[in-house]
Amino acid sequence: MTVKVTKKDYEEWMNELGTPDLDLASNGGRIPDRARYGSWVRRNDPIAFNVGFREFELESQHPRRRK
Repeated sequence: MTVKVTKKDYEEWMNELGTPDLDLASNGGRIPDRARYGSWVRRNDPIAFNVGFREFELESQHPRRRK
C-alpha cells in the first residue's frame, strides 16, 4: 500500500521543522524570523518547494517509510 502525501502535508512538516538558522533574516538569510517556514517557501519560492515536495513524496513511497 502506497502512502499518499499532499503538498499540504509537506508544508505542515516544514512548518514543524522550523526555519533553518542560516535562512533567518536575523542571521542574514531571506526568511523573516516570524514566518512559518513551509508556508513562506511555498508562497515565495514555489520551484524549491515543488522540488522538495517531490523528494518528500518519493521518500514516503519507499518500503521502509510506509506506515
